[in-house]
Amino acid sequence: MTLTKTIATQKYGIGALRNSINTVKVPKISIDYGKTIEDGITQLETLLPEKTTVKKRALAIMLLSFDEDLEETLEIDEETLEKIHAVRDGVQKEYGHPLSYVITKKRSDYVNDLLKGIVSYREHEAKAGEISRNLFFFFFMPLFTFFVGYKVIDLLLFMFAGPLDTGGQAAWIMRLAGGGISVGCYSFHLFSREYGSNRKITNILGTLTMHPGLAWPMLIVVLWCIYKIVGQFGAGDCVDFVESKIFGSSLEMSGGFDFKAFIPFTNVEYVFTHVNFQGINYYLGLLCQKFMSSDNFFFQLFLGEEAGLMQVGVTYSIAIILPIVGFFFISFGLMEDSGYLPRLAVMLNRFFKIIGLNGKAVLPMVLGLGCDTMATMTTRILDTKKERVISTLLLALAVPCSAQLGVIAGILGSVSGAHLAIYFIVIFSQMLLVGYLSSKIIKGTGSDFLMEMPPFRRPKLANILMKTYYRTKWFLKEAVPLFVLGTFILFIITKLGVLTYIQRAAEPVVKHFLGLPVETTQGFILGFLRRDYAVVSIFKALEKDAGSMVINPNQLIVSLVVVTLFVPCLANFFVMIKERGAKTAFLMLAFILPFSFLIGGILRYVLQLLPI
Repeated sequence: MTLTKTIATQKYGIGALRNSINTVKVPKISIDYGKTIEDGITQLETLLPEKTTVKKRALAIMLLSFDEDLEETLEIDEETLEKIHAVRDGVQKEYGHPLSYVITKKRSDYVNDLLKGIVSYREHEAKAGEISRNLFFFFFMPLFTFFVGYKVIDLLLFMFAGPLDTGGQAAWIMRLAGGGISVGCYSFHLFSREYGSNRKITNILGTLTMHPGLAWPMLIVVLWCIYKIVGQFGAGDCVDFVESKIFGSSLEMSGGFDFKAFIPFTNVEYVFTHVNFQGINYYLGLLCQKFMSSDNFFFQLFLGEEAGLMQVGVTYSIAIILPIVGFFFISFGLMEDSGYLPRLAVMLNRFFKIIGLNGKAVLPMVLGLGCDTMATMTTRILDTKKERVISTLLLALAVPCSAQLGVIAGILGSVSGAHLAIYFIVIFSQMLLVGYLSSKIIKGTGSDFLMEMPPFRRPKLANILMKTYYRTKWFLKEAVPLFVLGTFILFIITKLGVLTYIQRAAEPVVKHFLGLPVETTQGFILGFLRRDYAVVSIFKALEKDAGSMVINPNQLIVSLVVVTLFVPCLANFFVMIKERGAKTAFLMLAFILPFSFLIGGILRYVLQLLPI
């Protein structure tokens, strides 16, 4: 037997599949069901009509399995039907189980015998080794639960630093107490329920990830790890390096970079060598300036700092989006390959039903925390048009990408834990509100939630890397042209002076309704291109407005809520047009734009009443 590798969505291997069609043969499989059933099959074959579209043996087996629909289809007269029933009843008397079960069992045994001849596998012990089990129950689980309890108390102290104004020693004792209580309750429950069961650790973890109470702390830790990997390392360190050192600026040298290593447990770093590479855009800029000045129209079109196709379009899509998407796909692959993602979908199914979706929506929503453009493409997995429209709207409105979320969390976290909590509460509440209202207003029906639940298992690195490669390749193929197209449109409207008119038109709303300085208008406009740059631009505008004084935290949180709820970036908007159609995409845009300012204005007046 020859196997042909194919990927239908990428048209890979289609030619080889066509060439192998002529070699296809119908397999000849004959299962011996035992003398009693075989005699019954032979008798039924003599009672069936001479001409049938299906082999008589197959029809006889179906009749023995009490297939009543087949009896109506064959159009057999009453006398013959009584004889068939008599034969079937006679065979049934010889067995204690229904004939359908006996026949299926015989087939299953036959398949297992075939597998033994062509598949080799190692039998795993059902019981995990005592050393690994004891390490799991008496070391890793207590350590994990202590960390969860400690961080929960730490988060509460951070968010309510004013009302809970405790000294350093008291706060330390409260954190330790939280960790101790967590260890006591969580580990006792786990030990009493699971340690004596002799089940494998992966099975126990699979049960815990679907437990009504214990699954939530695990979800918090998983999201925290994703934020550290994608939000801080991917969107922070990797993006900064690729953007500033590999691509750089078309007009300024990047300064090169060092290959260095940090010595553990010390502040000492060892530099191996310095790479005097000034950035791709810088060398392209030098080459172009041999033929034209930096003020030339074509230089600005391709290498302009504001909206150049290479400087902004290609650099943003590869230097910024690629690291974020790459690390997010790795994290996503870990959750998927381990079997955690389907469990997360089941766990959150009840919540998503409130907003007109089901557990499947967890996939695009989680992906949206990496990149909303990519997540909008994955809404294709949802079953109905109504669900796809609602999820696209919520992604565009209330799901910040990892780059934007990382900058916002860093800025608000440095100002006030209470304001950071208010930010997340406002965004989450708007997702619930808009999702619920959309489920009532948008016509159509939802779908039933059916999802295969694989066993919880150890992820395989090769599988994760392979899926990450194909997903990243697909994303770049789909998204990079849209980034370049969006940059080109931004370049045109910038040259035509449209942005200036937009800024002037928005000033009354920004200044009088939101209570923000007019300079923040530029940040909102920048949000069309890149959301995290919009956050930084707004923060700098507020710093400039405050001067030597401290930034007004209420102004900061209002501006960050508005820029989060604000219209999607150009790349995401083009994907919305591609996936949902131009009419639906523009209707969403027409709703999101005034809605974000309305929520920002309401929040401004509410914050004035709160004692923070």
